[in-house]
Amino acid sequence: MALIPDVLQTLRSTEMVLFAILADQPREALITRPAPHEWSVVEVLCHLRDLEREVFPVRTELIRRNDNSLIEGFDQNAWALERNYSGDDPKRAADEFTLCRRKNLLMIEQIGQDELEKKARHSEFGELTLRALLADWAGSDLVHTAQLQRIRLWRFYPELGPFQQYFRSALRVK
Repeated sequence: MALIPDVLQTLRSTEMVLFAILADQPREALITRPAPHEWSVVEVLCHLRDLEREVFPVRTELIRRNDNSLIEGFDQNAWALERNYSGDDPKRAADEFTLCRRKNLLMIEQIGQDELEKKARHSEFGELTLRALLADWAGSDLVHTAQLQRIRLWRFYPELGPFQQYFRSALRVK
């Protein structure tokens, strides 16, 4: 597998998914948590924005230095509370994400295959290669875009009647 092209393709597709989810949705649908254990659309967007602004590009540069840098973990739920994700503007969060993403795509395009085994130390996971970080970046996008789709599915769940049984596992409902 050619990791970098696959990562780039995955990361490039996210913007379209985000704006499709935002299209023609009332603010209430974007700020409401569909269930107590689920984030709202705006919370997911803010999380993606902050990952794009403060986590993935910073970690990428630390690993590229290959000097045994320390990468600190963070608590995403604490960030959501401290940064008041639920009170943010969904469109602004998506726009800020997009600006950062476009800059970061240019950075990733400059990464050489010979850099993929460069390393840093993660406070929680220990040794971390650039290869693993790039895979995590793409995986994070896929997980969070699926999460956004699951939030949309929650809106239909009450209307599904007898078909609810087919969607319980996707929504983590017993």
